Amino acid sequence: MNDMVHLWRLLSESVHDGTLLHTPSRREEPVSGPALLARAERTAGHILALCDGRAPRRVGLLMGNGEPWVRGLLALLRLDAAAVPLALPVAFGGADAYAAHIQRLAADASLDALLTDGSVGGRIVSRVAAAVPHLPVIDIAEPPHQTPQLPPTRGGGDAPAVIQYTSGSTSAPKGVVVSHDNVAAGLDAIQAGTRWSPRDSLGQWLPLFHDMGLFTMLASLRQGTPVTLWQPGDFVRRPMQWLGEFAASRSTILPAPNFFYDYLVAAAAKGIPDDLDLSAWRYGGNGSEPVRLSSLEAFHETFAPYGLRSHVVQPNYGLAEATLIVSTGVPRSPHRGLLVDRASLSVGERVREVRTAGPAVRTVVSCGPPVTGIALRIGDADGTPLDDGVVGEVQIGGAPVSSGYLGLPSEQQPFTPDGMLRTGDIGFVRDGELYVMGRLKAMAVVRGQNYYAEDVEEIVKATPGVDRRHCAAFAWDEDGQERMVVVWETKLEADGAAAVGEAIRRRLAEHLGLGAVETVAVSPQVLPFTSSGKVKRSGAAELYRQMDHPVTASEGHHQ
Repeated sequence: MNDMVHLWRLLSESVHDGTLLHTPSRREEPVSGPALLARAERTAGHILALCDGRAPRRVGLLMGNGEPWVRGLLALLRLDAAAVPLALPVAFGGADAYAAHIQRLAADASLDALLTDGSVGGRIVSRVAAAVPHLPVIDIAEPPHQTPQLPPTRGGGDAPAVIQYTSGSTSAPKGVVVSHDNVAAGLDAIQAGTRWSPRDSLGQWLPLFHDMGLFTMLASLRQGTPVTLWQPGDFVRRPMQWLGEFAASRSTILPAPNFFYDYLVAAAAKGIPDDLDLSAWRYGGNGSEPVRLSSLEAFHETFAPYGLRSHVVQPNYGLAEATLIVSTGVPRSPHRGLLVDRASLSVGERVREVRTAGPAVRTVVSCGPPVTGIALRIGDADGTPLDDGVVGEVQIGGAPVSSGYLGLPSEQQPFTPDGMLRTGDIGFVRDGELYVMGRLKAMAVVRGQNYYAEDVEEIVKATPGVDRRHCAAFAWDEDGQERMVVVWETKLEADGAAAVGEAIRRRLAEHLGLGAVETVAVSPQVLPFTSSGKVKRSGAAELYRQMDHPVTASEGHHQ
């Protein structure tokens, strides 16, 4: 039993006085690794006392980024409790909707308590507390002073360490159960893929409730390296100021989705500080959403004059079910992009490479080879492996991979007959490297042809007049009238929006040969987004369902 991995013991052996946690947003003094663990033990005693001395099994973390969040996670590991990171209310429609969301998750996860620290707002916490009156809501803003008598750690191994709820971009959120063994193996995989060394340090603004934010932070603690942790709003509201702070921190590793790089390029158009020095940055992960080669190139071109080295940003692919990383480009290696015929990207088709770009051509970016510890293949629904260059579902196995979703019966778990996890993502392997096209559920069939929602959205976002991030595409079949529906946000008046809608339809016909299209313009901030910032297509479809829309307008527009 003592030979099993336990994350508390693993991290206790890893951190040292140089493992500093910096939280610039909160203007707190950096905390060393040993001091953080000591605070976590005292916090564990506080949690235990407020749970009437009974060790909790599962506890929600309802806080913004900061020392209390990290300390709360460690305290739960010390108590052998599974941590359940909870998304913050930004992506939800008001306090009541958010409270109802937490109520559903609390019931699904059978939570025993909630940890807070005042960072979310008293009104929100009050609504949540009222929605789950049976749960202790424990404020851990300040670490207790009293050192408790705690029982020794037990369990670990295959016991749940984290229950990570997926963001639900195409379905209802589900709880991914990752064990101590899964997390430990996943942290090793992150280290191998990024070539993390004792000389590195992590700079991060991603929310800790997101899998990329959580497991990258733990990877830094596992390597004993410093962490500088900002609030997401620090980056979103003041991107150039934040980039200056990141550069000044001399952080070497930073994970982010593709939009982060586009966002900084757009912000740079308004001016870049002359003293910006990005030369310390060694590895920038680009994952969590489809990677665009144009984004990689524009980012390097914009910031190379400020010390950014070539190929620092590396495409990668990961998911909570893999305890994060599946594949990544090798640090400092050139990006690999292929020009392919869009018509050859259907499941079961062999990808056809072409020589020149054009409307019917898509550029796909390599997410690199699988990392150490991950087995990867492209397969069909039955788990039959497909040949290199053939499009199919990305399927994975290995020590970092979850045992499945909380509470789902075995027949509903996402595994092939031979035990590989079905990711629900579509891609192909070429020369040992993974190329990912999109989600299986986001593949739409219109008039017998397959189209990726991601393809449609990329073309729509590039249309002048469309907010680059705020659109959703999905198939709609009503009374036999198959069509693709595009819902997009705009501030334009009706005539201007109609003209842009017509331009969208022309571009989709030119690039994809897609003629059955309905465009729907809506006001800003109407489209629903997941907690991780992805447009929620299922929510957009429900929004469309509630509209008074003509069923015959397969090529129409309305607002």
